[in-house]
Amino acid sequence: MAGEKNKDGESQELRRSLDELLAERKQLLAVFCQAANASQEDSEESRTQLFARLCQLLMDYAVLWQFEIHDVLVHSAAEYSTAVKALKLHQPVIQQAANNALDFNDMFDVFVQEGKTSQMESRLSVLGESLANRFEAEDQIVLNL
Repeated sequence: MAGEKNKDGESQELRRSLDELLAERKQLLAVFCQAANASQEDSEESRTQLFARLCQLLMDYAVLWQFEIHDVLVHSAAEYSTAVKALKLHQPVIQQAANNALDFNDMFDVFVQEGKTSQMESRLSVLGESLANRFEAEDQIVLNL
């Protein structure tokens, strides 16, 4: 009975993590859209704050996926075998998106130091495509839970 309780607890925790992931995804998409619609007329400070928020959300999202969902699935592979198979299949897409997010974050740091945050806008299309692919891959994994 105690083992079943633990299994239910893990399942509930995973559900909470998935709910949190979806909430963070909504925030990430909202800020991404704001960044994509930023105007060259916006002040450097305004663009810096916007892209800083986007970078923070990118990192938070990646960490949440890695530690609250990916690792739970891997450590409970027997319970989530179908989802783990999907995870293995889609992991390259998710990893590439994580790398693109890290690159975007690193570029932001450089552009802020140079006072050229307006150049970040040109990097958004690559990031957006990468995020779309990632979200689709994650959704395929979640559908197998």
